[in-house]
Amino acid sequence: MEEIFCEKKIFDAQLVNLYPILIWIKERAYKYFPQKDLEKIELATEEAIVNIIKHAYRKTKGKIEIEILVDKKHFHLTFKDKGPKFNPLSVRKKVDETKSLKKRKEGGLGIFLIFECVDEVKYIRKDPYNILTLQKKRNPMY
Repeated sequence: MEEIFCEKKIFDAQLVNLYPILIWIKERAYKYFPQKDLEKIELATEEAIVNIIKHAYRKTKGKIEIEILVDKKHFHLTFKDKGPKFNPLSVRKKVDETKSLKKRKEGGLGIFLIFECVDEVKYIRKDPYNILTLQKKRNPMY
C-alpha cells in the first residue's frame, strides 16, 4: 500500500468538538471524493464520533485520536479511544427500513448508517484502545 497522505490529530471527546472534527476531516477528504461521497464520509464520521463520546466516555473526560490515511485505492479513517472495550460490529443488527422513524425507539441506527456509508468497517482492541477503521474506496476520477 503506497501512502499518498497521512495525518493524525487528537481531539477532546466532547460534543462541542463534533463540528471541528467534521471540518478537519472534510478539508482533507474533499480532493479525493465527489460531494455525494463526502456526505457519506461525514455521516459515518458523525455517527462514530457521537458513539465514542456518548458511550466510551460517558461521565469522564477523554480523547479521540483520528488518523486519515489515503492510498491509491482507499481512504482510511481510524478512530482510537480509551473507553471500555466495545466492538460495534458485535451489535450490528438488521434494520427494518420500511418502519417509520416515528415508530422507532431512539438509537440503534448509527452503526447501520456507518455500514451504509462506507465500504468496510473494522474494529480491533489493542489495550488500552478501541480502534475503529472506516474505509471508503476512492473515486478513480479524483
